[in-house]
Amino acid sequence: MKICLTVNSSPWSRFKGGGQIAVHHLASALVRKGHEVHVLYSRSPGEAVAPPPVDYKIHWVRHFDFATLNLNIFSFARTLSPLAARQRFDVIHGNAEEAFFHAGICRRTGAACFFTSHAPFIPPTGIIRALGRPVFLLKRLNTYLLRAAAGRAGQIVTFSRFSKNLVAAGLGAGAEHRIHVVPPGIDPAWLAVKRNPQPQDQLLFWGRMEDEKGVPELLRAFADVKRRHEGIRLHLAGEGNRYDACRQLARELGLGDDAVFHGWLDTAAIQSLAAKSRAAVFPSRIESFGLAPAEAMAAGLPVICTNAGALPEIVTDGVTGTVVPTGNIEKLTAAILNLLADATPFEAMARRARDEVRQKFSWDAAADKILALYSDAREK
Repeated sequence: MKICLTVNSSPWSRFKGGGQIAVHHLASALVRKGHEVHVLYSRSPGEAVAPPPVDYKIHWVRHFDFATLNLNIFSFARTLSPLAARQRFDVIHGNAEEAFFHAGICRRTGAACFFTSHAPFIPPTGIIRALGRPVFLLKRLNTYLLRAAAGRAGQIVTFSRFSKNLVAAGLGAGAEHRIHVVPPGIDPAWLAVKRNPQPQDQLLFWGRMEDEKGVPELLRAFADVKRRHEGIRLHLAGEGNRYDACRQLARELGLGDDAVFHGWLDTAAIQSLAAKSRAAVFPSRIESFGLAPAEAMAAGLPVICTNAGALPEIVTDGVTGTVVPTGNIEKLTAAILNLLADATPFEAMARRARDEVRQKFSWDAAADKILALYSDAREK
């Protein structure tokens, strides 16, 4: 098959997330299975992006960084439309609101239209009905573009049952039969991480610096932990819209040098921190999957997370990690202190988690399932 994938930004951007990483690994897995794959990524003018050699064809699209309206819907369409006319793709597969015009391009070129939802929120109505609340619409316009892209797609893929239910509720009656749960894979490099048998007195978080990741709760819990466990440090890797606000909160809490904000780090650098850390902590408020907790489990690192969204589908409380209620700083603090007091049961859970991730999250297995969906769509 000839397949085209699209996604905002790229896996080599400083603001990459799980969606960009997933597209890269899916594209590579599809090529390994003998298919021709093209990927459209976006980058801003002047953005220094240096991808390593890949075995699929990359097409760069102009990236617009506007909070209220993702103008990438136009730059992707402008690039994809003539490309699809020339290449005659069997499948065009979008991943966010950049796919707003994909359905029309698919109709014109005969491609099957697919969409993967990575979003933690899908509006229950379309843009037209939302016009009655213009201020609300402007604040969430990109989510309405995303809803339209998903609604127009022939088939929809989600990474979790939680995400499937969210998309089905957002799109309404008749959508559920088009939505398929396909667990993603994990970069095998995480399974190769060798943890230090005597880790340093430090905790680790990695992900986007956004409120939805629960970083404010983490900082407040860490302040409580620090008062009762001297010498502990918290490392935070990632960037985002709330980066400066989180650093300011850390200063207000008096965390000083014990809260280390690294900014953007590449995967190897995060893995190096993981190898030396006591635990990874992810107090998310919402997650449509939860790539970072799965990566931590693959690395054999004890995980403490919340029960937000799809996280309980990945982490089983008391078996493969510790799950606390979303937003509950007191219980998050208690879980961290319990681990610091006696890591033995947490390390045992981490070993079980690593074995489970190895069995459940494979990009080759995910590619097989998605290829079966592509084939079914092409036959109809």
